[in-house]
Amino acid sequence: MSVKKIFLFSLLIFLSISTMCQTKYGVRAGMSLSTYYSAQGLYQFKPGIHIGGVAEIPIDSSNFSFLYGVYFADKGTKIEGFMYVDPALKSFIDNYNYYVNINEYYYHLEIPLLFTYNIPIDEKLTIKPQLGAFISYALFSKLYGESTYLFSDSNKEYSEYVSYLKDFIFSIGGNVGFTAYYKKKYSFTLSSDIGYLVDGSLNNFKNRPDISMFFSLGYNF
Repeated sequence: MSVKKIFLFSLLIFLSISTMCQTKYGVRAGMSLSTYYSAQGLYQFKPGIHIGGVAEIPIDSSNFSFLYGVYFADKGTKIEGFMYVDPALKSFIDNYNYYVNINEYYYHLEIPLLFTYNIPIDEKLTIKPQLGAFISYALFSKLYGESTYLFSDSNKEYSEYVSYLKDFIFSIGGNVGFTAYYKKKYSFTLSSDIGYLVDGSLNNFKNRPDISMFFSLGYNF
């Protein structure tokens, strides 16, 4: 079964669960910051947006709940800085180093699968820490920016603008964060995805660590 079919099958399962349980619903939207590997060196945080809906299922009479949802999220990274060619390889490739300023956008459909715990602060304010996993699939993606080549055997520079679509990205990993509820209707969520991107742009898949932070405002029905 392909990755896309597995993702769609998982989505259908969790949508069907909500029809069988006493479920509370909400909508959330806000800003995201995402990068690959870490926010060091070439890879920097890129801002984006996300929007989606969540469903929360109480677990018996305890303070625990199971929360899942579906988000449309702009993830990716900004790549900026010098990329140096290993001197040992210069006899096999062009004799240059180059400076890049590139933005990668991956528009994901993401499913969070989380456990939450209800902590009442007072009559109006409630805090719910969350911990769990996520799976996501890039519906489409693009890369654009500029590369400036600096030739070591001359003072010449050569720049080119790059812009193209990339193949699918499948991502899976963990999520941690919390949601603050006001009057049980309004919410603010701060959370972070920490996982792996599986890049389908190559014949053999490659894994890249992925970090995404979400700042969300929500309304709960």
